[in-house]
Amino acid sequence: MAQSQNQPLYWDKDRVPVNLTLILALGIALWGLGGSFGLIPFGGNPQLIVLLGIGVAVYTWLMTPRQYLVYADALCIVYGRPRVKVMRFSDIDTVELGSVAALDRLRVRPLRGRRQSIRVREVESFYEHLAGALQAFRQANPEYAPADPMPAVTATPESPAVDQPATPPAETATAAAEPAT
Repeated sequence: MAQSQNQPLYWDKDRVPVNLTLILALGIALWGLGGSFGLIPFGGNPQLIVLLGIGVAVYTWLMTPRQYLVYADALCIVYGRPRVKVMRFSDIDTVELGSVAALDRLRVRPLRGRRQSIRVREVESFYEHLAGALQAFRQANPEYAPADPMPAVTATPESPAVDQPATPPAETATAAAEPAT
């Protein structure tokens, strides 16, 4: 029973299958190593090239998403080991599905902080599963459901609707300009 809690409801890989930046950074580091040992003719400081290549490779490894996992109470973004970002559904405000032309079609907007762009291969399927899991979580935990930012306003006979002012602005301006007799 405990094992079923740890299984994701849905998962998908990043839409880019190969991390070219990581490959290029490691290639530059190897080029610098070849210059350090005199295997490759190199003018300049090959140790600096090795450090820059390794630095870019480590940064790319830790900052590029590999996999997205949807659980019953969280969205997990798996980067290079050991980095995993967990976004609890209690901290998520909305999930947005953009247009087809947008590069980051699927975005998760947290209650606090920056939006997280989700770049999966099957965008529509991932959105359906993520939105369904988020809705099920909010139904089970109504205290985490977002408050309606713009509540619907209904007009009563005693008070006019917000959309319609009591007197039109043109009539008010003319009435104020005319002196009372």
